[in-house]
Amino acid sequence: MRMVLRFYYFRKYGDIWKIKEQLQKQNPPNELLLQIYNSYFFEQGSRIEYDSRFAGIPILPHGPMGIFISGGARIGKNVVIFQQVTIGSNTLNDTRNNGSPTIGDNVYIGCGAKIIGKLHVGDNCRIGANAVVHTDLPPHSVAVQSPTRIIPKTDLDNRHYSFCHGKWFYYHDGQLVEDKNKQF
Repeated sequence: MRMVLRFYYFRKYGDIWKIKEQLQKQNPPNELLLQIYNSYFFEQGSRIEYDSRFAGIPILPHGPMGIFISGGARIGKNVVIFQQVTIGSNTLNDTRNNGSPTIGDNVYIGCGAKIIGKLHVGDNCRIGANAVVHTDLPPHSVAVQSPTRIIPKTDLDNRHYSFCHGKWFYYHDGQLVEDKNKQF
């Protein structure tokens, strides 16, 4: 029965991101639709809260495997998120970073990275694999290591490329775009 309902809702709304969008419009959210949304991510070993906000469809090169994004988090457009990433809220009232992260546009988040608390990651940043970010990151910078070391940079190209049928593509606003100039 659950599979039939899931099929119905995916057919009605199109994909998980449209279901998320629909849930955000409802107050309170439809309980059955919320269960279908949560079960989708549970099966992926992940949790992306329906009340987290995305400016566009995120780029998940390895799918949502192990990704956790807390409610209240704000994610910009063209953000690349690899597996095992946590974008989490700090819910301890007696700490200075109490709240949820805001991630800018064109940010590249490497596998295993942790971004915790009320902080802002600027546009065009890179967060290295397994880096732990707990302070603001200015635009055009790279965060590596734990504890985080911030390196100012300019002109970072954080597009995620895929090679398919002899051509290079990158994601932009949830769509594949062919890059005729890309060579490796």
